[in-house]
Amino acid sequence: MKKILSHDLREKAGSDSYNRFDYQVHWIVYHMINQYRSNSQFLIFCEYHDDMAKLSDIENPHCAEFFQIKTAERYSEWTLSRLTKTTKKRGGVIKHSFLGFIFYNFMQFESDCSKCHFVSNIGIDTRLLEWQALIEDDKIVKTENPVLYEEIKTLIKNEYQDIESVKFEETFDNFIQNTFIYDGDLTLQNYEKVVAGEFFNLLENDDLYTSNSNKILKDIIEIVRKKSKTKIDIPISFKKLSEKKGISSDVFSAIKSSIKKVSSKRFFEEYSEFLDELGLSTQKKKLLLRELKVHRQNLLNVEMTLYQDVIVNIIETLDKIIIDNYSKIDDIPFLQDKVFTICDKFIEEHTDIISTVRLEAIFYERLISEDATI
Repeated sequence: MKKILSHDLREKAGSDSYNRFDYQVHWIVYHMINQYRSNSQFLIFCEYHDDMAKLSDIENPHCAEFFQIKTAERYSEWTLSRLTKTTKKRGGVIKHSFLGFIFYNFMQFESDCSKCHFVSNIGIDTRLLEWQALIEDDKIVKTENPVLYEEIKTLIKNEYQDIESVKFEETFDNFIQNTFIYDGDLTLQNYEKVVAGEFFNLLENDDLYTSNSNKILKDIIEIVRKKSKTKIDIPISFKKLSEKKGISSDVFSAIKSSIKKVSSKRFFEEYSEFLDELGLSTQKKKLLLRELKVHRQNLLNVEMTLYQDVIVNIIETLDKIIIDNYSKIDDIPFLQDKVFTICDKFIEEHTDIISTVRLEAIFYERLISEDATI
């Protein structure tokens, strides 16, 4: 880790672009969720030498993996030519290509750099797939596909013509065997909702209200944003780097423990008792309970983004009706009549998403819920 802690940070153009940065932040959280789900320990550094650096051995850190997280809208897949395209800065200085920057990590950090990843919102072409298939199967590219090996080598050499040949050869062999290029599974159109869905699924059995889950996710995303934007001076100690730029796998447990947990089972018991107090029949009570459970399941289903968008509007309307008529909050029939009158047209326009029965079930939930949001 010595070189990683002491080497100057390279200039990173484009890090202030909001859309790219927002996608990057969400992908980091998405990666953390999947790592946590697989019971993997990690320590992530945001915007450190690359978009993200990761340690898998927290107790005895000695090397890191680096991640470039890029978005593309002009084409549907990455090719070798696109990944090795250089650009010229003002003054004639050549800016390295995406693969050129990855090669730079292996060259500067040597054994401190174990792997590099190029992650994007789109896939890769056949030539890149051939390369990736070989290294994923732990096969030597130079031996298994010498033509591809030489093709990539020539492209990288064009960017590093001044590097001493022995150094270049050693670095390139490390680069070709440990550079992973792949689609990061998040599209530009719905990356926020996919990350939210994955996170809710992670907490599905943790007895948290949906609003608490939202609160936790927003907190984690905000932590990543803050750590990404934090400026540091180099060289830096591992302790201070972890404090300033780091997020560990403990973040989930730490934030979850700071949020009030409310048992879903207990809530449904309270909900059922509330329906009893209203004097509803057994049949109606069971139907409302069933509808409420389906509703909550839909909120956790990443595929049901339209449902979730509609429900946000419904919840806002219900809460406004309840607040505006606070003096009659104990007059359930009065409030219920207001709800059905105001929401009648909305239900007609969204009959495939919400019914009168489900609206009533959600209305009762809002009356007794301690949550401020869904």
